[in-house]
Amino acid sequence: MADVPTSPATEATPVEVVAPLALQPAPEIQPDGYESYCLWPNDTLGLLAANAKVSEQTILAANPGWTGQAGRAIRLPPGSVPPSQWAAPLPPVARVEDLPFGISGYYLGRDNRQKRVALSFDVGYAEGNQDLKEMLAARGIRATFFVLGGALVRHPYIIGQILDNGHELGNHSYTHDNMLYMSESVIRWELALTEQLTQEAYPGATTRPLLRAPFGAINGTVVRVANSEGFHAVGWTVDSRDWDDGVTADAIYERVVTQACPGAIIAFHDANPANTVALPRLLDFFERNGYQFVTVSQILSP
Repeated sequence: MADVPTSPATEATPVEVVAPLALQPAPEIQPDGYESYCLWPNDTLGLLAANAKVSEQTILAANPGWTGQAGRAIRLPPGSVPPSQWAAPLPPVARVEDLPFGISGYYLGRDNRQKRVALSFDVGYAEGNQDLKEMLAARGIRATFFVLGGALVRHPYIIGQILDNGHELGNHSYTHDNMLYMSESVIRWELALTEQLTQEAYPGATTRPLLRAPFGAINGTVVRVANSEGFHAVGWTVDSRDWDDGVTADAIYERVVTQACPGAIIAFHDANPANTVALPRLLDFFERNGYQFVTVSQILSP
């Protein structure tokens, strides 16, 4: 392996950890007669009612916390036409750049009507990561793993564990420092070094074109530099918050099932005691409710 270059100076600072949101109990299966839908930008209550062939009032009654925020999962009341059967065409998407873009990057797949979700994992090195990749593969599930370059210095075989189990690679920087405080040259170094170590670890491997910035922290500079290096900044629809101190498997499960919807990108992290227990339950939930699992690239493809 080539010598690892020294990082240019950066003023990266720690990011404050936000307390977890309050969670509502979730059933093991979606309530009878309800379907989930992820709001597309410019979706209106009237448009949803027309597509689902129900009244605006019944939609509001099924969603007492209605905000109309794009990417938010809502419940369609019993008697609604399922999103997969809506007659109105999908919003036009000719390229990735036409997809919904938020504060962490692209956050919702092109087709938010078919029951598909993308599982994504931000990983370095942790005990249990290999078991996680093998468990998903054994269930016929391909996921996307955003790798930290720093972990590849001592554990280059991580790339083989991902690819040999049929999963997809993405770039999660080298240091996991906050890119909002980096110069353009440092951002380029972070992306390039992780890509270099990936290629050295496994012939033909690449992290392009997927980038998840550490903490999901992006701005115009991060996006512009990433694009110039051949990357798309990818965020998430649902943050499992499996990184919270003291998080439980029940909390992860409840958060994901209450916020998931067709077209969702779901963010997890290195295997830990809580998500190791929660994930099989979540896979069972999605399968029982008719969802298919795809990679991030597939869910973003126009």
